[in-house]
Amino acid sequence: MNFVAIDVETANSDIGSICQIGMAKYARGKLVDTYCSLINPQATFDSMNINVHGIDSEMVENAPSISDVHGDILQFVGDNILLNYTNFDKRAMTKCLADHHIPMPSFQWVDASVMVRDMCQKFAHKGYGLANVCKEWGYKFNHHDALEDAKACGFIVTTILRENSLSVTDWTDNGKYHKRNTTRFPTNRAIAGNATGRFYGLNICFTGELSIMRSDISDIAANHGFHVKAGVSKKLDYLVVGTPDLRLLNGHDKSSKQRKSEEIVANGGTIQIIEEHEFLKLIGLSN
Repeated sequence: MNFVAIDVETANSDIGSICQIGMAKYARGKLVDTYCSLINPQATFDSMNINVHGIDSEMVENAPSISDVHGDILQFVGDNILLNYTNFDKRAMTKCLADHHIPMPSFQWVDASVMVRDMCQKFAHKGYGLANVCKEWGYKFNHHDALEDAKACGFIVTTILRENSLSVTDWTDNGKYHKRNTTRFPTNRAIAGNATGRFYGLNICFTGELSIMRSDISDIAANHGFHVKAGVSKKLDYLVVGTPDLRLLNGHDKSSKQRKSEEIVANGGTIQIIEEHEFLKLIGLSN
């Protein structure tokens, strides 16, 4: 049960605009150390993000940059496995470090939300947002504070491991639960939306690696009324973006679906390009 749980908050829709980082270190299932710092993202703050976490430009004016705290992060994590809740934090760190020309350390990452879905039937397909799981399990915390979220992630992980006599390494690349969680880049399939769903009539498409299996998240979207599309067109309303498949980028930093969507938007289209956590919040599966 040795690991470090990590959480970040961002200043705007750029996933690399980290403005706070929190980490909680666990040894033998016990919280033994914490790290938290505001980060100057050297970017503007969106009001939507400020409303979520309460951090604004004045608060980070004299805060260190990611370059300044990079060494502290490496020292704190050491050789521990990194746990994040959904792959948002991993993607944010990767993008943030790349933007500052800092190599991404060879950390081992595990998505704690996958652990929840694997081990808790109640949360297999819905309701597995960090706040909802903690509420169900009686853990109170200040959501969207990076350190508080990291400790909440740690609580969930230690609970699952203790009650199932498992190790966090069971979800690493060579772990017994890894194989069934690796098919996240399937071919998109078109699904008609549920006519009684709240979002009936809107078109949606998914691209990249998500914390939820593509087939599952497509079914979730369709159940909420979305028409799930296999590709991008001017008729698309939402594109949900995950981590792109490096094998298919051909030298680009974004998937072909995201590039095409951005081109449509640049030419007057109205596609909303959002992250997975924004989609889950939209349909009420996350806070």
